[in-house]
Amino acid sequence: MQHLLDTLQSAQTKQELKYVVLKAVEAVKLAHISEADFALYKLFCQNLRNRIFEIFQNGDILDSVFLYLGFIISRDLEEDSRFEVFVKLVDTMLKENVSDEEYVMLVELGAMARILKNPKNQIFAIDQNAIYSADDGLCFLISHIVFCDITSFSAQKTSQFITESFAIFHVDFGWLECALRFAMQSVDSALHRRNMLNWQLHVFWNIKLYFNTRAWLNLYEDWKKVFYAVLDSDNTQSIDEALYIQFFIYHMCGNSFTSQDQWRKFNDEISKKATIIYQDFAQKNHLLLPIFLPTFSNKKLKIIAILRDRIVENSPFKVEYSLIKNLINNHKFNQQYEIRIYTMSLIEKSENDLQVIKSLQDLGVSIFDVGEPFNKALYHNSHLQKALALRQKMQEDGVSVLISPNNGYGISDFLLSTRSAPIQVFYTHGNYVYDILGIDFRMTHICDNQRQITHQGYEFLGIPLKMDSLFYTPNVAQEVIDSERARFPKDKKLIGVIGRLTKIDSVRYLQVICKLLRENSHYVFLACGIGNEAEIKKKIIAIDSALLERFYFAGYVDSGVYGHIIDFWADSFPMEQGESRIEYIAKAKGLALRLSTESYLQWHKNMSQKLHNLKSTIQELESEIAISFNEYKELVLDFTQTIAFCEEDYYKKALNIMNLDYDNLKNLLNKQSKIFEVNAKIREKLGVEFFMDFLDSALCNR
Repeated sequence: MQHLLDTLQSAQTKQELKYVVLKAVEAVKLAHISEADFALYKLFCQNLRNRIFEIFQNGDILDSVFLYLGFIISRDLEEDSRFEVFVKLVDTMLKENVSDEEYVMLVELGAMARILKNPKNQIFAIDQNAIYSADDGLCFLISHIVFCDITSFSAQKTSQFITESFAIFHVDFGWLECALRFAMQSVDSALHRRNMLNWQLHVFWNIKLYFNTRAWLNLYEDWKKVFYAVLDSDNTQSIDEALYIQFFIYHMCGNSFTSQDQWRKFNDEISKKATIIYQDFAQKNHLLLPIFLPTFSNKKLKIIAILRDRIVENSPFKVEYSLIKNLINNHKFNQQYEIRIYTMSLIEKSENDLQVIKSLQDLGVSIFDVGEPFNKALYHNSHLQKALALRQKMQEDGVSVLISPNNGYGISDFLLSTRSAPIQVFYTHGNYVYDILGIDFRMTHICDNQRQITHQGYEFLGIPLKMDSLFYTPNVAQEVIDSERARFPKDKKLIGVIGRLTKIDSVRYLQVICKLLRENSHYVFLACGIGNEAEIKKKIIAIDSALLERFYFAGYVDSGVYGHIIDFWADSFPMEQGESRIEYIAKAKGLALRLSTESYLQWHKNMSQKLHNLKSTIQELESEIAISFNEYKELVLDFTQTIAFCEEDYYKKALNIMNLDYDNLKNLLNKQSKIFEVNAKIREKLGVEFFMDFLDSALCNR
């Protein structure tokens, strides 16, 4: 500590003072301040405060590094009224029309002045309720910095400080939550609202502690209040703003939703309320499209449009690419229809992937990217202009059928509710309760090979889907697999899953996994995916802290590689994994266990009926699949080692799988692979057939 004092004493420039502050941060972070050093540290902080006052008094400023004082200043220092003049100066000047660069400078000055004026009133010295005090420098910083343009040079430096400091000092989300609420109460313009939401999405969301944490759901009611207030203003600007805010709420909350009830609430409170207003806006501006089918000449192909949020290689893309490829390979489809993709290019989520775009273009699919003209405005792009441009382009192209695999974005809701095509289809990847104006049909590949299926009381057209081998069994070099496997203990087997971490954020699921790990010391758990890692770790610690070291969080991974690494797929519940589980099965590297929502008797009865419905299809395929219908039926109904009918059954079957000898494991893997092989053939045949039947029926009846 004496060294820190001496270094401060010899510091002559602002750069040298900055170095001193960083050394103090390091000392505090590493807990290098002993009780015996407290008096010296108080003296250090007092001397540093005096040096900073001299700088301010001379009309100079300091950069964002000095905001670390909010975390490290001694709370034993008395109030220093000399800084009051700077507090008042900032409060006055912030009311004036200043540039973004000046604004950031003033906010940082105001935060530092508050910290130095009264160290006792800073965040770590008081309870959370006191965050509303104007004396809290860090609260002042957060609740004011969010109103400036995030892309300005000065703001980027401040955002870097926030990202680094919050990670170093593990700032609790509850504190940030309060600061953001304080900001929402102060917002006074559309520009400030957009800036405030941009900071939440592009800075705070990406802080590792806060990334995709369910704690964001705590702010849902606050965001909804802002959204409603904007919707109440009946003008073009408010509709534009509402479209963006709806996207924002969807993104911040939807990534953490784990149940149909949560999606239903979002649909009722956000989408349904908004689409009534969007439709009214369209009527007033004469935008509504008459519901009729255009007349086509024999030479003109009917256009099937697919609306995407952006084009990247995620799970929905893999499903849609496979469906498109299966359809394009069908001669009858190519004689009548053409597929075009229209992308919203939501740059707020990510840029489009040029390689993925090329893969679609190589299939012969044309793509309209609405982002090219509008995304030049970056995070201030107009979602209404995008929606209107997409709508106009679809109508100019003469789109017959619009398929929207979206369930709550402002732009997609606007396009459906104001009717952008004669026939509009909602295609779901798992949200079954999306229900707004403008949906004519519902469609899904999650259908157990049935032509029609009911989910959550809604009727869906089933489109069985054979995934493209490009995604299920890509060519991966063995050295790549070996390199990734080397990241984990060589003497352990890997039980795990691949997908959003929110799906394993379940106490019930984690309790079973912990129980399995306790009884199988030769296994560790591999969680592949991004999301609320910190919350999951807290749950594991609460269950059995000794087991935490046997959980490995791999982050985002290449499923084509990790499907070869995981020895046993223990599917999550109550939220199941989707295509990632099927993709794992396709590689035939391990058994995949899942928990059914049915009892054994219900499952057996329903599966028997489903097989009966598929009898003629399977019989037509017998020469290709090398198994008779009766043999296949017996195989499916007897293969229950990888499907559990209650949590206790899940535990027992998992325990059995984890301790199988080589011969029994190989036998079960062969059965699992045969069922997958036959099912793929069934899906390939029925998917195109059902889709074509839908188009013929829907278009003929218009």
